[in-house]
Amino acid sequence: MKKKSKKLLVIVLTILIIEGLISVGLNYQLQIGFDEGKLIIRNVATDLSIQDRITHEFQHYHMVKLFGKFMINWSVLRVILFVDLFLILFAILVRRKMSLIPGKLQIIAEMIYSFFYSLVVETIGEKKKYFTPYIFTIFIFIWLCNIIGLIPIPGNLEPTRNLNVPLGMGIMALSVVHFSAIKAKGLGRYLKEYTEPLPFMTPLNVVSELSNVISLSFRLFGNILGGAIIILVVSNLTRYILIPVGLNLFFGLFIGTVQAFVFTMLILSYTAVAIK
Repeated sequence: MKKKSKKLLVIVLTILIIEGLISVGLNYQLQIGFDEGKLIIRNVATDLSIQDRITHEFQHYHMVKLFGKFMINWSVLRVILFVDLFLILFAILVRRKMSLIPGKLQIIAEMIYSFFYSLVVETIGEKKKYFTPYIFTIFIFIWLCNIIGLIPIPGNLEPTRNLNVPLGMGIMALSVVHFSAIKAKGLGRYLKEYTEPLPFMTPLNVVSELSNVISLSFRLFGNILGGAIIILVVSNLTRYILIPVGLNLFFGLFIGTVQAFVFTMLILSYTAVAIK
């Protein structure tokens, strides 16, 4: 059995290496869509180089004007709206079927919620457990935005690979942190903490708080964008066979989950420090 497995592994690796060598210098792209009423999934040669494809993939978005004035990134917004709609439907379905003997959806929802409830209570205390729905929502939203790119639909993308989305999430989350701090301590004590340990260090403390938004946003953005670029380059070289499937699972599912969790835990930590 072991010999057969080794032979199979050697054959697969040999095919992939040959495929990779043959594909070097060639440019292919995966086409998924409908042609004359039939669903097609195929590789086609393209005149675009890998660099051109990266530029096209990550810098060309469908922009529309809202009310004839405000430019909206429709490519990103439509995916976010889909994620929001999915979350709302999931919440409605779970709530409608709530019972003492939980179904599958209720079990999944309760397991995830209980996990974050424990984290919130351990981090900021039992009295602040009302932060749990907020922390839970942040994680679920970012996680879905990170992994939705796994769905092979034309035009589908991870919203978090566009800097505006992580930056917006970072500004929103840190605004809630500071609002919670003012509510818990009062405006006077909140402002006084910026002058500690010495008054002349106030500018440094302000810059330190602002840098939290930058580090929080760019960490998420960089990891998701980097993963998407690696998948595109390797997929192009291997003509979208075998290796891209594993890469998608690794960068989309594993890295997406880790980054969503890191973002959520940092927000929870900032909140705990701010309100104590």
